[in-house]
Amino acid sequence: MNEVTGGGMSGCRVLVTRPLPDAVITAARLQAAGYRPVLLPVSETVSTDYGFDALAAEVFDAVAVTSANALRHANAAKLSAYHHLQVYAVGEKTANVTRESGFDKIYAGDGWGLHLGQYVAQQQKTGSHVLYLTGKVRRPDFEAQLAAAGIHVHIAETYDTKPVSYDDAQLAKLVRAEPADIILLYSAVAAKQFAALDRQVQNGFLNQAKHIFCLSQRIAAELPDHCQARICISDTPDEAGLLRLLADA
Repeated sequence: MNEVTGGGMSGCRVLVTRPLPDAVITAARLQAAGYRPVLLPVSETVSTDYGFDALAAEVFDAVAVTSANALRHANAAKLSAYHHLQVYAVGEKTANVTRESGFDKIYAGDGWGLHLGQYVAQQQKTGSHVLYLTGKVRRPDFEAQLAAAGIHVHIAETYDTKPVSYDDAQLAKLVRAEPADIILLYSAVAAKQFAALDRQVQNGFLNQAKHIFCLSQRIAAELPDHCQARICISDTPDEAGLLRLLADA
């Protein structure tokens, strides 16, 4: 679990944009540390289970997971057939969910999909077969690394990411009642949707925020130029990195 410590801005409002149910978990951590969380999930994950049926007859050498949601939305009965395999998880959070899903041979990476791809390419032999549990919306880095090493990647897209819409009145009420001092953004898809929502209220969220914390520069690039000077990038691509920025603010 990520620990949150109150920094110089303890007591300020923090806008949490991640999907439910994770947004509620983050809000509880922030509140325990003395911050005032404001929830505005800008995306949601929905199950697709696409690809599992086509893979039923395949024999795999390992499993790779670059998102905890890929496991949360996977069909548990189908997944149980692979519990004996080595799993490569992108980071500690995903590794924990992997363990909860019934796997026990688990490697936890540093949070970067590119680094995980490099590691799996080193560990697996050329010609081996890796089951990749992932979402429909994803970066190509991981599978490109494995393909370049001659490893067969079998993709099971277990979930999709959809934008969440709000009407103008809902957003305007939130801007007036709970203007956020700090905004947390977790993905480029979320940042793009958040920017669109912000335009509905004439940049009300971004104009009032003192700081905007992003997991990567790619996420920051989805935001308008007028707020770039207030953006900080976390040192690691996970929520723990964002919370360290918050504590140091």
